[in-house]
Amino acid sequence: MLAVRYRRRYRLCQILTILGVLFLFALGIFSVVDGAYVLGTILIVNALVGLLNLYLLKRTGNIERAATILSGILFFLSMSLIITGGKDNTGVLWVYPIGAINLFINRFWPAVFWFGAFNIASGLLLFTPLSTLMIASYSFVEAVRFILTMLALNSICLAALRSEEQAYQTIMQLHADDIRQMAFYDTLTGLPNRWSFKTNLERLLARAGKDKQRIGLLYIDLDNFKQVNDQYGHEAGDRLLLEFSERLWEEIRPTDQLLKPEAESLARLAGDEFVVLLPNIKEPLDASVVATRILNIFDGGFEVDDVTHMIYASIGIAVYPDDATEPSMLLHHADAAMYDAKDNGRNCFRFFTQKIADTMHQRQQIERGLRQALSEEHFSLVYMPIFDCKDNTIAAVEVLLRCQSPELEGFGPDHFIPVAEATGYIKEIDLWVLDNALQALVILQQKHHFKGQMCINISGVELHNEAFPVQLKDLLERYKITPDSVELEITETAFVADDAIGLATLKALNELGVSLALDDFGTGYTAFSQLIHYPADCLKIDRSFVNDLFSEREARSKMVMVIQSLAKLYDLRVIAEGVETEAQMNYLRENGCDWAQGYYLSRPLPWDNLVKLLSE
Repeated sequence: MLAVRYRRRYRLCQILTILGVLFLFALGIFSVVDGAYVLGTILIVNALVGLLNLYLLKRTGNIERAATILSGILFFLSMSLIITGGKDNTGVLWVYPIGAINLFINRFWPAVFWFGAFNIASGLLLFTPLSTLMIASYSFVEAVRFILTMLALNSICLAALRSEEQAYQTIMQLHADDIRQMAFYDTLTGLPNRWSFKTNLERLLARAGKDKQRIGLLYIDLDNFKQVNDQYGHEAGDRLLLEFSERLWEEIRPTDQLLKPEAESLARLAGDEFVVLLPNIKEPLDASVVATRILNIFDGGFEVDDVTHMIYASIGIAVYPDDATEPSMLLHHADAAMYDAKDNGRNCFRFFTQKIADTMHQRQQIERGLRQALSEEHFSLVYMPIFDCKDNTIAAVEVLLRCQSPELEGFGPDHFIPVAEATGYIKEIDLWVLDNALQALVILQQKHHFKGQMCINISGVELHNEAFPVQLKDLLERYKITPDSVELEITETAFVADDAIGLATLKALNELGVSLALDDFGTGYTAFSQLIHYPADCLKIDRSFVNDLFSEREARSKMVMVIQSLAKLYDLRVIAEGVETEAQMNYLRENGCDWAQGYYLSRPLPWDNLVKLLSE
């Protein structure tokens, strides 16, 4: 709005100055030719000042100065026309439009100044002894009529200008309100956003510290919300979030007998993450009462637009000052407790504890170690041979990631891979593993005549990375490797039913010609009927089932046979992991297992030992 108004005034001053200069030059020259030397000179001087003003406006863009100079020119011109009368005393008629223009090029209060200055000056010239300066003569009636007419005209102009000023102020206020709403409130739910919440949290904690009160903070994250977006679209997801925010407020409404939360106590931080502030609670357990009521919202599913969505909530609870005194730390602790709730089955709440604090510290240490490992190249690969069950020859080699970062000492892939996935480092790590594994494969093929496959684990995160198939294709072309000599292993737990994006990525990888293996098969939630939709080539039986081959638990002992029968049905290769005894190996061989790996056959080997084994 300010820019529009500036451009309007700039253009108005520019056009009026150009027209005024042309008009004044023309009248000035005409007046001089006609013998009115004084009037002509005045007009030409004003035209020259107008030209200078036009130049300054173009060069500096200072509209206020330009308007002031132009107002001065118009004021002086008006006084000159009153004094000289113009030609045949008609000059006074030009004073009316000039006066109106003088007002409209200014803001309201500068216009009031010029209005007052003009009326005082013209009154002094017409009704005081200063009238002796006049060249033209006016009767008393003409002078009064002129003054009254100018007062009426100028009053009308000022009223219009004032109305415009108020309209601009109203629009700017509405605009400021919109900007504030956008800056401090969530556009979907109307709840305070992260920035507003943090400000409110600081205020509440400062007050609670003085009054020695407890404040509970509930950090809420919706479980399975992504599936709503994937299956029903983002509009359905937005309606669900809006409905949830309304029902959430109902659960902590100000009429609550236990607590008296304020309107600013509820906020949406991002996506499907919400927070609730519970001021002045007597005991930490009071927060659990509210958390339980929130979880009850999802009993039997959450219905929106006649569709019942099986979503739930994980809630983390931190209490001031018991768990933290700083606003950022209190929020961080509640967030950590929420993730602990997710790790413990979801659809539940967890209080922040020392154990969670230790886990947080460990996670931060792992994050530092990952950053260091990536920047200083502390990663390395070891190689697990995979044997053909028929003749005990090496059919493939699985690459396994190791890290020598001092920060990660004592932490294996089971610890740092989940953190890498959560922080986004996993994509960089996956590319590093692929690049180095393919380099190793080239050496094995060219120098050691290796005919088997190189099996490479990739994170389930890559199923939603549209760039991943392209990156893999570029690496295969760079190292001139045939795709069928590479097998990518993805854990079954990374698969989600009806995940269109993940399925599209799998199909893109399959079209490249690489093999795809479902790792740790039997531990996830893949329905057997879904296998027909996955472009898989291999099932890797999880080591826990191999370990239970001779267990007294019949259901566990038969899982290997069930998986082998399933693989045969879908024409898939089977690899058994975790083979540690001769009896296990004999059983797998006798029951048609294709490949096997485990400590009974070989431990993971460093590069030199792998080369030595392949050369035997």
